[in-house]
Amino acid sequence: MPELPDVAHFKKYLDATSLHQTIRRAVVHDDDLLEGVSAERLRKTLKGRSFTSTQRWGKFLFVELDQGPWLVMHFGMTGYLDYAENAQKNPDHGRVTFSFEGDRRLVYVCPRKLGLITIAQNVESFVQARNLGPDGLDEKLDFHAFRRRLANRKGAVKSALMNQKIMAGIGNLYSDEILFQARIHPSQGVGELNEGQLRAIHRALRKVLEKAIECNAKIKRLPSSYLLPHRQGDGACPRCHGKLERIKVSGRTAHLCPRCQK
Repeated sequence: MPELPDVAHFKKYLDATSLHQTIRRAVVHDDDLLEGVSAERLRKTLKGRSFTSTQRWGKFLFVELDQGPWLVMHFGMTGYLDYAENAQKNPDHGRVTFSFEGDRRLVYVCPRKLGLITIAQNVESFVQARNLGPDGLDEKLDFHAFRRRLANRKGAVKSALMNQKIMAGIGNLYSDEILFQARIHPSQGVGELNEGQLRAIHRALRKVLEKAIECNAKIKRLPSSYLLPHRQGDGACPRCHGKLERIKVSGRTAHLCPRCQK
């Protein structure tokens, strides 16, 4: 599932390709992904307008329209954006096409149809309505704020990191990497963590997310000292070279090194 680094990459992609172009029309190929907005309203809202800026909050991408409001996109498990000039056809599984003047177009692609598109008056009201926690890279999420958000929480630390109401943007993949870098077992209880462990997780959180963004969310581009490039098949720990383990934590798959993350 696209996580914070992936959506940061989509934001960069849209900024580089699709801003300040007049939208001739928006074609909804599958309205199952529309939430709280009809296909007709989406078309009327976008026609003749342009995208002027973008923001990201967790796993959501917000695209500002001239004179407001905001287009909101979530990419589900397999979504992405595809931009082209003079394209003969759209990519497979394109759900919404934004056609610009000059035969240019941006397609929201979502093969498994688990994403969403909607309209919001502003970012703040959408975040509040969804009860989203602070973005994982919010400058205000310093160690003290991070510790407060985990205070009195129950359950496994991996589940807490993935809870979008505690903190937005981290999913199954990057929670594994953060905990590997912090040397914390994913099933360890949040209430069992001491201050040193909490600080290690907070440091790893920023380190991992920033490095993943730098690598355009491409797992193979991550440093060889990271867990994620080694997790497939009979992967070995890049730190101790022991065999990696795969377990279930609250119903989700977790990859770890049982030697380094006791």
